[in-house]
Amino acid sequence: MKKIQTILTSVAFFLTASVFAHDHEGHGKNVMAGDHFKKMDSNSDNKVSKEEWQKFHDGFFTELDKDADGSVTFEEMKAARMEKREEKKEAMKEKVKEAKKKKDEKSKKTSE
Repeated sequence: MKKIQTILTSVAFFLTASVFAHDHEGHGKNVMAGDHFKKMDSNSDNKVSKEEWQKFHDGFFTELDKDADGSVTFEEMKAARMEKREEKKEAMKEKVKEAKKKKDEKSKKTSE
C-alpha cells in the first residue's frame, strides 16, 4: 500500500511540475505573432491595414498554390507544411552544429 501511495504521489508531483513549467499562454506565440505582424505591416506604421493584410495573405496563398491553378488543394497544404517542417529541421541541425563547434572551440581554448 505504501509503495502505491509513493508512486501516485511521485506521479502527481511530476504532473503538477510539468503543468506549471509549461507556459499555457503559448510560449513563443507572442514572438511569432510579432514577427508575423511586422511582415504584414509593410509601411511600418504599427498598424495593419486591410490592404496590407490582403497583400500578405495573397502572397501566402500564391506560395501554397504550387500548380498556380487559382486554388489550394489539401495535398498542396500538406506539402507546404512538410516543406516548412523540413526547413525547420535543417535550421535546427545547423544550430546544433554551430553550438557544437563553439563548444569544441571553447574547450580547445581552455585546454591550451
